[in-house]
Amino acid sequence: MTYNYGVRGHDILIKDDLDKWSDKIKEMKIHTLQFALPLSFPKTSSGGDLINPGLGNIIRRNLFKKDIEIGVLSCYVNLIHPDLKIRQQQINKMKKYLQNAKFFGANIVATETGSVDPEFAFTRSNFEEKHFMELVETVKQLLPFAQKCGVNLALEPGVNHPLCSLDKTEELLRIFDYDPALKIILDPANLMLTKNDNLLGITKEAFNRFNDQIVAVHIKDFSWTPNSNRLIKTVVPGTGEVNVQDVIDIAESYQPKGLKMFDELDQGMLDVFIKSDYAKNIFK
Repeated sequence: MTYNYGVRGHDILIKDDLDKWSDKIKEMKIHTLQFALPLSFPKTSSGGDLINPGLGNIIRRNLFKKDIEIGVLSCYVNLIHPDLKIRQQQINKMKKYLQNAKFFGANIVATETGSVDPEFAFTRSNFEEKHFMELVETVKQLLPFAQKCGVNLALEPGVNHPLCSLDKTEELLRIFDYDPALKIILDPANLMLTKNDNLLGITKEAFNRFNDQIVAVHIKDFSWTPNSNRLIKTVVPGTGEVNVQDVIDIAESYQPKGLKMFDELDQGMLDVFIKSDYAKNIFK
């Protein structure tokens, strides 16, 4: 039995062609996706706005025939957008994804938690308590809706967002009494604020503090880029500063066969990774 690995669907560089896209995924021996409808089917779905049960059923059936599933349905929204009208539009979009998730075969709908900067440049303003409380109010709208739809709302903490640390993550979970429908996508690299932060320590601490709430772990290698909009730049696993296998081993020790998603392998990096010796031992 192999590990439970997956990738982002939009890192396969085929758009709006379901058969060619899913054939490529099967050829890569990938069985699980973190799927963002507007990024894999931008024209078909009009940027994700036309999500509907029929489209979900067609995609689910096509993938099922090729032993592929959508482990996580992604909805990229800004839950604390500074423009209140746009923020509500983003919340409503998230509700549509929660409502349609099961038609795609997904029980988890995931998002990052947003930014006071609409362009998502790194800013410590996101760390202010008032923005965390804005997130809390947003989750108060979304969580009951997720419960009614019978799916999990999964949030991804990171230093570019108001859910910026393990402490804030635990605070949010406590506010909602560790609700079974409120889950976490753990990306330990996105929780590093300085180069001296301990990636493996962050990973272990996260599992120790809220293992039962973690539904997927993002695995990635990176280079440190403190003077850019993001503090890190994702690179092909094995070419950066991370011993990826160490992160995998920690995640596996806490959640045997838990979902591990290779993250942000865009612009052809996934193709390079898949052809590497390391990947050949993974996607069997």
